Amino acid sequence: MLEWFSTLSILEQILWVVSIVFTVIFFYQILSTLLKRTAGKYRNSLFAFFFAFKNITAFLSMFGWVSIASIYQGFNLTTSLLIGVLGGIVLMGVMSVLFYFVYKIKESYRPEVPKIMNSTGEVISFIGAKRSSLGKIKIHIDGVQKIMEAMTDFEHDILEGTKIRVESVTSTGIFIIKPLQ
Repeated sequence: MLEWFSTLSILEQILWVVSIVFTVIFFYQILSTLLKRTAGKYRNSLFAFFFAFKNITAFLSMFGWVSIASIYQGFNLTTSLLIGVLGGIVLMGVMSVLFYFVYKIKESYRPEVPKIMNSTGEVISFIGAKRSSLGKIKIHIDGVQKIMEAMTDFEHDILEGTKIRVESVTSTGIFIIKPLQ
């Protein structure tokens, strides 16, 4: 079955291995992203999305397949590798722009207030008493775990790990919470 592989040049063998391995890794990353519904890493610039591991994996996958296709279309080795690099960079650019704008859409998401009233969650960063400092909470909204900014009107500071209940939401989207007793 693998006789065809042994007839290839060493560079073609390397391109086939890179293409197949990184395509499998890339599809695994896509599936794991779709199946796990937790908050991703915080990135705030297009540059950070460009050099994400998922993007580099996609680059190597695209580079391999485009280079192989170019070789089989009769291009010389140097031209095929340049076309592969160019195809990989274009894919990285497109993916980083898509990831960036999807992240911005998710970041600006404001849940409907009636849906979140009396929802429960957990504090993941310190929240100061009587709205003295802003903190973060982890809460399930529409079946998805979200990390949101929160404050409290409570008399005492609320520490990490404390279970909370949402009392209200300000006009700027900051949750007002109260610790569960």
